[in-house]
Amino acid sequence: MPRFSLRQEGHGTLGPLAPFKVLAVMCHPNDRIRREQMLAHIQVGTGVGIPRRQGLSGDEFFEEVRQASPRAAIAGGLLITMLQLHLNHLPFGLNRALPLVSALLPEWWRTSPPSYSKDWHLYHQPRSRKNMLEAYNQFRGVAHLWAALIHAEQHGRQDIWPGSCETLPTFLAFAQRILEMACALPSRARDRRFVISPSETWAFTIPQSQIMPVRLIAFPPNEQQQRILNERKARTLLI
Repeated sequence: MPRFSLRQEGHGTLGPLAPFKVLAVMCHPNDRIRREQMLAHIQVGTGVGIPRRQGLSGDEFFEEVRQASPRAAIAGGLLITMLQLHLNHLPFGLNRALPLVSALLPEWWRTSPPSYSKDWHLYHQPRSRKNMLEAYNQFRGVAHLWAALIHAEQHGRQDIWPGSCETLPTFLAFAQRILEMACALPSRARDRRFVISPSETWAFTIPQSQIMPVRLIAFPPNEQQQRILNERKARTLLI
């Protein structure tokens, strides 16, 4: 995947388009034309860069985010759940992660992110195994970014957010840490679909002064997750 520069030329700061570039990539990691359409209206409004496409309006920009969120969050949810299980020394295979993600996605997104409208939430999350795996494959290159957003929701961290220049460096730092840990996950042959590498994921260049180390702490499985894991374990023993 390519690397997007978010720096403002001649300054040690993020450019005004930085949050919008990240959100466009998160929505359309595999569609350059659609990303350019999302950014065109913002470019006209800020006077930064020359639009390459007919632009979307500001409302249409965030509608793109709303429409992409249900499938994209599946990818992030699977990735962060695999890490959560692994960091808590639990088996973290595909069959364990899928039901946990299916059950907990609505809970992760009950509150409104700080920069979107009050009715911003996920709609029609994919539920079947087939559709969830298709969503992961579609958003594989940005799964670490959506995982960072879910991590922020789990921990009540409004500073881990891609929607502003103030919170974007922290958001990207957590996304990078999640990616590093995901790339190091041991993988059995049947779970190779979850193996990712930096070469196939989106990356962003930010000013050196805004790069920060972060520590990722995973919550142990909550009551609902533990119940799902116990039910699966019981079924396995019966078989």
